[in-house]
Amino acid sequence: MWQNRLLNPKTGSPNTDELLFNEWYHQHWELLFKLACKKTGSADDAYDLVHDLFADIWRSMPELSDDAAAVRSYLVACLYHKVFNYFRSKGLREKHYKNLETFLTNQSVADPAHALQQQEQEQENIQQAIEKEITGMPEKMKKIFIRNYYQDQSISQIAGDLSLSKQTVKNQLHIASKRLRRAVKQIAVHVFFFL
Repeated sequence: MWQNRLLNPKTGSPNTDELLFNEWYHQHWELLFKLACKKTGSADDAYDLVHDLFADIWRSMPELSDDAAAVRSYLVACLYHKVFNYFRSKGLREKHYKNLETFLTNQSVADPAHALQQQEQEQENIQQAIEKEITGMPEKMKKIFIRNYYQDQSISQIAGDLSLSKQTVKNQLHIASKRLRRAVKQIAVHVFFFL
């Protein structure tokens, strides 16, 4: 990538940024790779992190002093930031993969057509649960909810139209939202544990 950087048009020599970048890369790549391996426990992930780090450096080329120790400290700090983000996103990914694995383990057929059909069924079940919950709401709550979510009316508008206080409208919307979240959550629990 950086080997293809343009030559300096005035001198015909490689761009100073490129020389500096290559120097940083060759001096610090091995150290950064070893640190990343130690932190992640994976050579592949470590390689990706260090590659991404140098890609970021190449795009921004920060101005640093010529002091090798300062450059090394800067690069190590950048790497630790990347490692932190790696573990944060890895934790979220693993949580979702675990849920997906549980879901797929409980599936009788795991082909794409079945998955699409299952997804459509789940969406329909969620929609039915929402409609059932709205239908079962007390009349005042239902009116407020429909005006707010389906007719896009503000809390002030609804309060004025129905001769209610704004706080009453807010309270009713809060309770309605809790009811809907609970209904959708029950569908999700059913999908993950009973299918």
